[in-house]
Amino acid sequence: MSRKWNAREAGREVAINTLKKLNTPPIFFLLFSTIHYQKYGGFDEFLKGVWEVLPRGTPLVGCTVVGFMNNMGCYTRGCSALAVSASNIDVAVGIGENTKRSPKAAAKKCSDTIKKKLKESRFKNRFSLNLISGPELIKIPGQGYKKFVNSGFISKFVTQAFGVSQYLFQKGLGREDEVFEEVIKNLPDFDMVMGTSIDDNRGIVNYQFCNEEVYTNSIISLGLSMDSGIHVGTSHGMKETDVKFDITSLSRNKHIIYKINNKLAVPELYKILDWPDNFLNEKTMHYRILYYPISLKRHGREVPIVMPAILKDYILTPCVIDKGEVKILTISGRDLIQAIEENLHLSSFSQPDFGLFSTCSTILQTMGNEIYIIHEKLLDYFKEKPFLMFFCAGEGSYSPKTDYTYANMSYNNAIFGS
Repeated sequence: MSRKWNAREAGREVAINTLKKLNTPPIFFLLFSTIHYQKYGGFDEFLKGVWEVLPRGTPLVGCTVVGFMNNMGCYTRGCSALAVSASNIDVAVGIGENTKRSPKAAAKKCSDTIKKKLKESRFKNRFSLNLISGPELIKIPGQGYKKFVNSGFISKFVTQAFGVSQYLFQKGLGREDEVFEEVIKNLPDFDMVMGTSIDDNRGIVNYQFCNEEVYTNSIISLGLSMDSGIHVGTSHGMKETDVKFDITSLSRNKHIIYKINNKLAVPELYKILDWPDNFLNEKTMHYRILYYPISLKRHGREVPIVMPAILKDYILTPCVIDKGEVKILTISGRDLIQAIEENLHLSSFSQPDFGLFSTCSTILQTMGNEIYIIHEKLLDYFKEKPFLMFFCAGEGSYSPKTDYTYANMSYNNAIFGS
């Protein structure tokens, strides 16, 4: 990793520090960075620094994240990379652009590339890491970027501008669940992990890296075909409460809850949870709402998510949902520690070679300094082997054996071994 402030210097150092641990040139290079390099040289310079060291032609994928955890610790500023040298892995990189405007087309273009490049591989085990552009808030005229809107007029403006903004300006929700589902449809025999790129949780801009280029509003995928084993799985620490209600009215795009129990959504939610009128506002929104995740219906599955934005009387959801019963969930630091233990025990490898984790940024915020308990669990499991956990805005996994999961507040692992 590198903790240098300057973008180009950090890119150079992270490549040097990664490659010096390899005996032969890498067959791929994973790169994750916090958003601050946008102001300290920019991401074009960041990648130029990497390529001053990295052998030309090495497949590179990555994105901006809230933070990352590796063998050395957990950080919310800097960059981290993981590279692999091997003779028994075939590699492919795919890209699909305009994910917010055309999620299915972007996903198909990206996954078609992976499928084509790995078609003739002699190795039977397939894996895809999918990094998808996350949400970018709409800038409200005269108001700026808001996650809590208390004006009926502005709320109406945002809900009406929602679809137009996504199509014309590619602002709004990331639609990563739709992208991910299309990738799965196109690559059903691949194990997968998905994570969304984000900034420092403000939700204003995010970037993806593919080889020597910087992108926005894209899906970047790393496809692997290998003879070593792969384990993919998801765990979370959320538990059901006795509090339930029914979603009875949704927007056409199924992203905005208009009514619950046939009443305006937000006032009814306040009543159900016995919240005071001023419980949520722009300042308290981010940390208070996190402790009240909800379990929604999506294609007959339950999707545990947080509520990322309030639009006066309406609730915005990060993924497409269905009407029906909703359960309020609860979460604690102890539950999150148990969830990572469960996640690691899902794998049957006696000694893993390396591991990747896409993890919700809200876990990082919830745990605070106790995030190092999770770090200790990972160190104990991987010993001296490398691992890289990146904290993102939405995450998921897929296995042909266990189907797919999309959630918030979850750990999604890809552990490689034999």
